[in-house]
Formats: sequence, C-alpha cells, structure tokens
Amino acid sequence: MNACKCPVLLALLLAALPRVHADAVLQLFNLSWNEVAAKLPEIAEAGYSSLWLPPPTKGGSGYSVGYDLFDPFDLGDRNQRGTVATRYGTKAELLRLVERAHRFGLRVYFDAIMNHRGFDTPAYDAQTPAGLYPGTLPADFHLRTTADGFHRNVSSVRDWNSAWQVQHLSLAGLVDLAHENPNANYGPTEGSTAPKPVFVRHPNRPECYDLHPTLGRVGFGQVSQAVLDANPDFYREDINASLLRSVRYLMDQTRCDGLRLDAVKHVPSYFFGQQSGANRDTSDAGYLGQAQLQFNLTHGFTDSNHRNSNFDTEQARNDALLFGEHLGEPPGFNEYVEAGMRLLDNPLRDHLNDVLGNPARSLAGLEQRDFGGFSAAVRVMHAQSHDNDYAARRELHNAYYFLREGVPLIYSDGYNKSPSDGGAPFPRHANAPYLGQFGDNKMPDLAGLHHALARGGTRPRLAGD
Repeated sequence: MNACKCPVLLALLLAALPRVHADAVLQLFNLSWNEVAAKLPEIAEAGYSSLWLPPPTKGGSGYSVGYDLFDPFDLGDRNQRGTVATRYGTKAELLRLVERAHRFGLRVYFDAIMNHRGFDTPAYDAQTPAGLYPGTLPADFHLRTTADGFHRNVSSVRDWNSAWQVQHLSLAGLVDLAHENPNANYGPTEGSTAPKPVFVRHPNRPECYDLHPTLGRVGFGQVSQAVLDANPDFYREDINASLLRSVRYLMDQTRCDGLRLDAVKHVPSYFFGQQSGANRDTSDAGYLGQAQLQFNLTHGFTDSNHRNSNFDTEQARNDALLFGEHLGEPPGFNEYVEAGMRLLDNPLRDHLNDVLGNPARSLAGLEQRDFGGFSAAVRVMHAQSHDNDYAARRELHNAYYFLREGVPLIYSDGYNKSPSDGGAPFPRHANAPYLGQFGDNKMPDLAGLHHALARGGTRPRLAGD
C-alpha cells in the first residue's frame, strides 16, 4: 500500500516545487496594448516566456513612443498633453494586458525612464510654467539660467569620453534630471551648482503616495487628501526620492515582472542601489532596491535576497528582472552591475557583427562561456532592438544567443513600420517573423528550444585545452 502511494506523493511534491524556465524574451514594440493582448496565445505557444514592452508612462503627446517622458505617474489615466491614453492605450487596457499575459505564463518587462523628461524646457519663457513636468521645478534639471529669470537647456553631450558630460549634459536634447546633490550643472554657466528643491511634489494627488506618517507603508491609493494636507513636512522630497516613489508606483500599479532601464550611464550608478557591503543583496536602497522591494510586496514574495534570481537563470524567479541600456564606457559597466542590474550585451552584439560573414575575422573564443561580451550572469543578448536594426547574419546571432547561457531576446516592431522621414525610423524596423510568419519558423523554434531545454552550465567543446 505504501509503495503504491509513494509515486503519487512524489509527483505531488514535484508539482509543488517552483518550475525553473530559462527566459526567452520577445521585445515587441509599435503595437497597442490591445493588439499585444490579442497575440498573447500565439506568443506563449511559440515558446517565448516574457515580453519587453515600451514605456507605459505618459510621453510628450499621444503620438509619443514614450521616451520623452512627461509624467511617470500617468499610465494613460490622466488628461495631459492633449490625451488621456498614451500611444499604446489607456491604463485599464494596460492592466488587462499584464493580467492576461500572466494567465498565459508570460512575464512582462516595461521600459523605465529615470534620466530625463521631454524636449521642452520648463520656465523657458513667460508662457512656459516652471512646473511644466508634474512634480518638478527647473532646479531639478541641468539647465542654464538667463538674466531675465528664464531657462535654457544645456548643450547635448559633446565628448562621449567625458563621464562628467555624459551625466551632466543633455541626451539628444531631452531635459536632463540632476541625480547628484547639490545640482552640479544649474545656473548661468556650465558647471554652476545649486541646491536641489525639496517640496511636496504631488499636493493634490494622494494616490501617488504609499507611505503614511504614522502607519508606515499603507500602499498606493490608501493615503487620503486630508492626510497629505495635514503632513506637508513628511511628504516633502527631492527629485531622487520622487523617482524612487515613481518606480514603486510603476511596479505596484502594473504588477509587471521587471524593467529595462533606459540610458543608465547618464545617471550616476550609486542612484540605482547599494554597490558593496555584506548586506548589498538584501538592501532596499536606490532605484533598483525600491523596485525589488515593491516587486516582493506586490507579488507576495518574502525572500530577503533581491538579486540572486536576477543574476542566475537557474534559480526560480522571485525577483524582478532588471536590465540596463549602457552603450559604452565611460562610466564603467561594472559599477552598474554592482548596483543590481544586468546589462544589454552590446559588446557581444558588436563583436558578432564584426566577425560573422567576415572572412578576415575568426570565430575563435566564441565557444567559451563568457567570451566576446559580458558574463552569463550579466548579459541580455540581442541582435536587434528599437535602437539598433543592423545585424550581420541575424539568424546566426539568434542561434548563438538562444543556445547560450544568459537571457536572449528577439525584437519585433510587429510589422508596424515607423516612418523614416529621411532618417532612421524609431522604433527601428525589424522585419522579424517572430511568430513564424511567411513560413519562417527559425525564431519561434529557437525561443521554444531555449525556453524548454536551456539548463545547466556551458562546457566548451570545439577548442583545445
């Protein structure tokens, strides 16, 4: 009798264990939330395990792709910049998409923007309000002041080998937030310094707050207007604290499973999290620490280590996947990894673009686990993205990435091609049959293989000792 029950008991115990699936990411841009939701059955069936989707926050207009951020607390539910919905839809449609993705076993990662706002300069003239971007003042940004009391944007980065310029000048004309204290580039001349403003940033939006002055963490939507009005000193904060609150809000409201972090090298690495010390992996400090804290609170995880499953694909996922866009040193790659994020492996992508199809170059070394780019614990591998469309022998890129340790992804714009208007389109065109369109099943086949079979470590087999 006992022997008969043992297999049943074993099966029940195994079923109760967390299932570990390697992550096969589909970056899917240029579709509305409803259009993505309609494709979820096909995406899950194809073998993808997660989706990287564009910024869900309100951009500069209803046509904005989302990187000219206007309000990080607007997910398509406030009438701002001439629209309630974002380019992709309303907040209600966004939340339905995430809920449905989770029903299909798909994780959802959103783009998060913490370096800048849009292209308009606050207090540029008498008609442009100082609080143009909700919850901010001009001294929150790196700006030039004029003799008549107005503001101008600082220049764009001139020298990419200068870490100071990378972190204190404008990225492509977008107004740049000051994460350092004091503000190290605000005033009449470049390099002028000024104190950072501290004030109640959303005095009439209590739903944007999750902390109570006496009850502690009560959650978003639980702070009343009366409590906010009665405790101004408690709710005063600088821009850094507001940014940390905004990432908690994003994680809580969307219930997403991770974030792709935009333009991280333009933000000092210490802003993101604790970088050393025995308690680094359990720390809630910084933008990433707060994102991981909120991920646990929202999803009901109680593990104290915020980083282990972010960096180890062999572990059951109980942390948010956080990965950053860092397009080249300086500042150094490693300081951002130490703060708690993976990185998109642009060095590996560049190396493969150089050697694939090039008879003058060699594939030597690529059989080694960590050759050509970042280590397996750090890398998120991609042949194309919304920023980069060129890939030499794309099919070989993808085959290498999806049969290698790390996190691989495939990019598609859903065949909704952005106009080029004489320049490079944004998002970039992909022409990617990610669901096996046109009888080309290479992409879903690789996703399915990786998702189902990718386990264990890498051992080189082709090269000698």
